[in-house]
This record gives sequence, structure tokens and C-alpha cells, in this order.
Amino acid sequence: MPSIVQICNMALSHIGSEARVASLSPPDGSAEAGYCAAFYDQARTEMIEAGQWNFALKRATLAEVTNASTTWAYAYALPSDCLRALRIMRPGVGLTVFTEDQVEYSPNDGDTAEFTIEGDVAYTNEPEAVLLYLRDVTDPNSFTPSFTGALSYMLAAYLAGPIIKGSEGLRVADGMRERATAMGGAAAATNANAAGGTNEFTPSQHRAR
Repeated sequence: MPSIVQICNMALSHIGSEARVASLSPPDGSAEAGYCAAFYDQARTEMIEAGQWNFALKRATLAEVTNASTTWAYAYALPSDCLRALRIMRPGVGLTVFTEDQVEYSPNDGDTAEFTIEGDVAYTNEPEAVLLYLRDVTDPNSFTPSFTGALSYMLAAYLAGPIIKGSEGLRVADGMRERATAMGGAAAATNANAAGGTNEFTPSQHRAR
């Protein structure tokens, strides 16, 4: 799989830059390496958070905390590595994964509970809550090809402004972000078609927090 440096160079090529970086940690001294070092982590976490990528999935039994809600019966601390909560599941409930990219839920795993997130606490009426969630993954060897491609375009969106600059930089950045979102959506649609169901890819700027 591509290294972080290779992903950065893919992003630079997307915006038409002839520059290439040799190192990000530490940056190799070029302006482009400095920009990549500044924006890579943001681009990666944004792409992971927006989807339901299999490599970023994790399941954990939640620890109960003091319940300050009068609406929900139970309160649980979110795991420290939780990037986005997907489902509260009852013990023993399973998933069916149809492709290597993003998860699709089996019609038989509907034994889940409603919940809401407030800060770092999950509220639900489930007494033995198991959380399915997305965590940040930093190792590029874990990324699928579809995610790697989408990430390179998301990073390109961040690089366009400081490298191209001005109104043209903003135009290119918007185009790169649209491409990244479209690639994430295509991966989700492939899963949905294979499963006969739906699986949405939601850009973080469009999702209610």
C-alpha cells in the first residue's frame, strides 16, 4: 500500500504541482512538505469520520457513568479513541461485511438500541450497551485502495489554497473536496448494491454534530 509520503505526492499531483516531498516526519524543508505535514492528519480523520470504512471499525462494551439525563435510562462513557459512534448494539449482535471498503449492516442484525451523544457520553435505554464506532487509523498499510484514493483528493483540497492561492486555489480546493466525497460515496454505493440495501457516506460538513 502507498506510504504517507506517496499519498502526499498523489495529492500534489492532483492539483498540478510538480513538487514532490521526500519526508514528512520531519518535513524535508520544502514548503510542500510543510503544508502536507500540517494538513495530512486533518484530511485523514475527516475521510474516516465521514464513512463506515471496515478498517476503522471497532466494537467495545461501554462503561456506565453517572446519568444526568431524565430522558434516557443509562449513560456510558465513549471510548477514548471514538471518532464517530455508529450503533449501540446488544451483546451478541453481528454484522455482515460485503466488501473490503465500507461496512453494510445485515438485515438480521436489527437488535440495536436508539441512542444520543452529548459530549463524551452516550445515552441510551440499553442496559448492556456495546458500541460500534469508527476510530482513527494512522497506519496507511491498513487503508483500502478506495480510501487511499479518496484521502489523496481530500488532502489535495487542503493543499490547493496555500499552493495555488487566490480564487483559483479556492476553486480547485472545492473541486478536490467534491472528488473526495464522490469517491467515498461510490465505495458506499458499491456496498449497498451488493447487499441490496443502503449505506450512506456523509461528508462531515453536512452531518449534524
